[in-house]
Parts: sequence; C-alpha cells; structure tokens
Amino acid sequence: NRALANPLGLLSIGTHLKNKGHNVTIIDRCINNTPLKDLLNDISPDVIGISLMSSRGLKDAIRVSKFFKKNGVPVAWGGQLPTFETEMILKECSYVDYLLLNEGEFVFEDLTEVLKGNRKPGDVDNLAYIEDGKIRINKCRPFADLKDMPVLDWTLIETEKYLQPYLGCEKMMYIYSSKGCPCNCAFCSNPAFHKSKLRKRPDEYVIEEIKYLIDNYGMDGVYFSDELWRAKKEDVDNFCRLIYENNLHFHWGVQLRVGLFGYEEFKKMYDAGCRWVLFGVETGNPEMLHKIHKNINIEELKSTTKILRELGITCITSFIIGFPDETPEQVKDTIRLIKSVGANLTPTFHFTPLPGTELFYEVVSSGKYKPPKTLKDEMKVVATESIGQNLSQIPTRDLKVIRCTLHWQSFSRKDALASSGKFEFAKQTIKSGLNAISKKGIISFFLDGFLAFREFSQVFLYSHLFPGIRKKYELD
Repeated sequence: NRALANPLGLLSIGTHLKNKGHNVTIIDRCINNTPLKDLLNDISPDVIGISLMSSRGLKDAIRVSKFFKKNGVPVAWGGQLPTFETEMILKECSYVDYLLLNEGEFVFEDLTEVLKGNRKPGDVDNLAYIEDGKIRINKCRPFADLKDMPVLDWTLIETEKYLQPYLGCEKMMYIYSSKGCPCNCAFCSNPAFHKSKLRKRPDEYVIEEIKYLIDNYGMDGVYFSDELWRAKKEDVDNFCRLIYENNLHFHWGVQLRVGLFGYEEFKKMYDAGCRWVLFGVETGNPEMLHKIHKNINIEELKSTTKILRELGITCITSFIIGFPDETPEQVKDTIRLIKSVGANLTPTFHFTPLPGTELFYEVVSSGKYKPPKTLKDEMKVVATESIGQNLSQIPTRDLKVIRCTLHWQSFSRKDALASSGKFEFAKQTIKSGLNAISKKGIISFFLDGFLAFREFSQVFLYSHLFPGIRKKYELD
C-alpha cells in the first residue's frame, strides 16, 4: 500500500514557529518537485530545515542541502537519522550547519535566535554542530509537555493531497495523539529516541484538528500514527466521550499492545467509529518474544482477535522475520501463530538493524553486522520490505518466499476487512496506490508506477513459484 504520509513532525515544528511569528513554508519532496532554483527565488529562506527519519530520503536531502548551502542559506537536519548518526553526518557534511536532535520544535525556535545573533549555539540544548574544527553535541533537554505543542496548522501543507482511501474510508488522514511508548522492544528505536515514555496530547487538541479536517476537507477517516495509541482505560473512555459530545462521524484506527484492553473498551471504540486495530506481535516463538522484550501473552492475542472480529473491527497483526540467529523452526512458530490467530491482515517485514536499537548494538558488538561508516553506505541500507544482510539462520530465498506468501494471502483474502465486501482490501490497496502515485507529477507517476508493479510482481512470483519452500514452512 503506497500510502502518502502527511509530514506530522514538520507540521508541528512549522506550526510552532509560525505561532512564534516566523514565516514558514513546508515543502514535501514526495509530492512537490518544484526545481530548487525556483524554490530559492520564491521563498528566499533564512534557513532550511530537513527532516530525515531514515536513509530513504538521504540522497535528496544531500542534493537539496548542497544547493541551498551554495546559495548562502544555513542548513539544519533533524529527525531520527541525525539523532543516531550525529558524528557521521557532521564529519562528512560540510553543507549541513546544524543537527537538531530528538524533538525539533523548541530546538528550531532557539536556532532562529542563534541565526539572528541573539544566542550562541552552545546555549541551545539538543543542538549539534562543528565549532573550531571540533564536533559539539550539546546536552539533552527534558521532553516537552505535549500541551505546550501546538494544534497543527493544516494550511501549511497541501492537505487535500494527503487524503486517501484506506480500509473503508475514502478520505483518510494521519494524525498523532501521543508520542513514544512505555515498552522496551529490542528492535525498536523508541527506547533511545523517546526513552520509553508515552506522552499523550490533550484530547481536546486532537478533536479540534479532526473537526477542522472534517469541516474543511471532508475527511472521513483517521489513522493515528502513535506508536501506542492509549495505555489507560480512562483515556479510551475520555476520547470516545469527546467524539460523541462533538457529534463527529468518522472511522479511525490505532496501534495497540496486546493485553491492555478487553471487550468493554473495544466496544466503546467501535461505537465511536474505530474500525481497525494493529498489534505488533513480531514473532510466534516464545524464546524470540522474550529476546526482543515483547513478552505478550499469546492466549490474550487470540481472545482479543476474536473480540475484534465479533465487533466488526479489522484486526491487523504485524510480524518481523529474520531476527538475528532466528532458526527455521522459530519462524515456523510464527507461521503457525498467524494461522491459529486468524487476524484479518498480517503485514510481515524483514528484520533490519536500526541505529539506536538494542539489537543493532548487539549484532555490531558481536561482529555479525558491519554498520554504515559513511553516508554512501547509509544509503545502501534497505528498508524492511527488502533484505539487506541476512542475520538469521534462515536461507534468504526462504525469507523472501515467507514474506511474499503472507502478503499475498492478506492481499487476496475475501474477508481481509471485517465490515466490507469480498476482496475489498485488494481493491482498496490498488486504489490507494494509484491515488498516491497520481499526486506526484507525470515523471513520478511512471517511476512510482514501475516500482509498484515491480513490488507486486515480486510478491506474486515469490508466493507462487516455490511450492517446496511453502510446504517446508507450512504456508499453504
């Protein structure tokens, strides 16, 4: 599903800066291919800020940064990649002046004062830079209270371009209602980036944004991008109550942890419009669950899935295959669990060691994985849809067949959506992909169309051409 994700982090930083009196322009390079020279003439920026959550946008970030730096504009990078690869970036990138570590709203505000000459770089917490030939990484600042973060100003982006079909909705939009997660999963960067803390935005802020998007853009669906939507039952009650009080009619979906809620909470959520819930299960092997600190109860997962299906909520369980030293027998446990749970959708990803995670440091220190030492190497790090370096004991071809087969089985299921017609997920996946591709200009349309076709072909071929491997892992 090649969905367009609206840039929530940039929206929050941009809104905060706008509220402080700055002129802000947000350019999403995924949908805006305006030549850089024209951008320079049109907005005449005092500073350029680039968000980098991973290596995916690195090549374009370098091109943009070099151009604006050459034209005398200071450049700042922020996001997870600069936070975890600070020294590598500062050593290599003479075209990057500052790195904003962790959250960017208040750091960027302080940086504008530095650029005005009102403050010194050394006085700004969470800022990294080079001074007198030496790398300077300032001390961390405490996490902000999310009530001090702004209600997002959706006029800063081309909001209508991000509305898209998804799981029964025609105009779905991503919104965030919290940051972080209290869990400590070994494959996740949350413990390092958010310090395993869950911070919730005031529900009133979220409701205000939803109401605005419904009234002004006809939004009919919300996918909450939170790593963990809610952890307390009273928070579920309060949010659902506010939906009723504001007479809002929309469908929505969230990511939760198994075992937090039962029938009563899910019934309230369904009545308030919830139509899909995703659980990150990751593996069906007890030993591997313990190793990655997931520690969920499999029986609770099964009973929760049954509740959701009875209520008409689409249950999505996501998995990761190819963990370090994972064996064929362990991945078979995962496949058996997928079959026994009977969730509507089971997206499956290949393990990738992400900087800042416990497993990353484990495989690096053991010598099993050589991390990127340059940005050129960083750009070669593949996403979880592909296999980079196989660190498991499972043959690489087997991993590809397993993932592609599970994806094909989800895609082709008649009942993939709990409350829709037959093959509705397949129809919506195609529709959503075409929707995303069509909004990126004619060149990107054909390029993304080719990439989407290549991905679809790979899934189809690997899921159909290796019956022996499918039989080996009990996939049929």
